Amino acid sequence: MKKSGIIFFLFFLMSNILSGCGKQGQDIDLANIDISEIDKIEHTGTTGGKDGGYSYLLSKSESSGLIDLLNQVKLGNTVDEKEALSSGAVSYYTLYFTDGEEMTISPGQYFKIEDTYYEFRNYNELWDRFAE
Repeated sequence: MKKSGIIFFLFFLMSNILSGCGKQGQDIDLANIDISEIDKIEHTGTTGGKDGGYSYLLSKSESSGLIDLLNQVKLGNTVDEKEALSSGAVSYYTLYFTDGEEMTISPGQYFKIEDTYYEFRNYNELWDRFAE
């Protein structure tokens, strides 16, 4: 009986450890962001060249279009930062919510939200619209 209890405990422990691996992007639900929750959106980044930094606020129309696009993003598992990092141009959007909260995202082959990178499952379908 003692041996089966130890085996059960080890099975339970391994199940819990494995269920935590490969955290899913569903923790961040971009599909539920509504334009009415947004105060403003700031777009910042760099073109990758010398003095290539930029920063500007999106218009209401541009903000609405970005939120519509974010609502279509499908996130997958988290990705190690070393795997996700790239060089060259980088673009960030900071969403300022009406309740005072903020969220910074950076779309790319891997989708960065705050300090976490996620698989961008429908990258091929949506990327051209982000790049416009």
